[in-house]
Amino acid sequence: MSKTKQYHHDKVEYEQRKAIVDTRDYPILFDTEMVQAILSGAKTATRCLFKSSLSKVMEPAHEIFHDGDKWIALLKNGQCHKYPIVCPWGEPGDYLWVKETWAPAISEIAYKADYSKETIAEKRNQGIWHPSIHMHKASARLWLQITNVKAQRIQTLTEEEACQEGTKVGKILNLGEIGQVNFREGFITKWISIYGIESYYENPWIWAIGFIRLESKPSIIS
Repeated sequence: MSKTKQYHHDKVEYEQRKAIVDTRDYPILFDTEMVQAILSGAKTATRCLFKSSLSKVMEPAHEIFHDGDKWIALLKNGQCHKYPIVCPWGEPGDYLWVKETWAPAISEIAYKADYSKETIAEKRNQGIWHPSIHMHKASARLWLQITNVKAQRIQTLTEEEACQEGTKVGKILNLGEIGQVNFREGFITKWISIYGIESYYENPWIWAIGFIRLESKPSIIS
């Protein structure tokens, strides 16, 4: 998709979403480790890549921020460009419902994150687990409400932000201080395992989404 077509596509999507009054909800996939981090309260944020076409359009930006109406791209030459980009995971106040690995049970749904490693392996051998991508909204038990959204480059991630991601501490050779394990490098290790090492060293724009876990499904959601 050309930059012009992408711009008009995003503009139409932006205007359509502005016309929606009701709060929206969006599915989001997490692996078992991250589901367990949400359940324990350790994970209160997540980060995702921009869509590839949008990433190409916004790549020259030095800074991307929201002015209360639209996202603003500040270019390296100092020029500002208002661009109607839309975060595909919603905006503050919207809801996320978590798609996780699950299995049908006699009276209720079984969730992989609730079981020990031994039981997980046993059920896997029995072929009982269903991939998270196949979970329907009706089976979701975890509902999150978005508290904040921002755009940032992956390499600007701070130690405090990484801690909110719920990943374990880690150490990547030649990346940080010698012998020092930290949450930032633990998160980067997780990121690389999902998106590949190039997705870190290319320093792409990403969405940073903060959230709170809700006790139950919001009553306004059908």
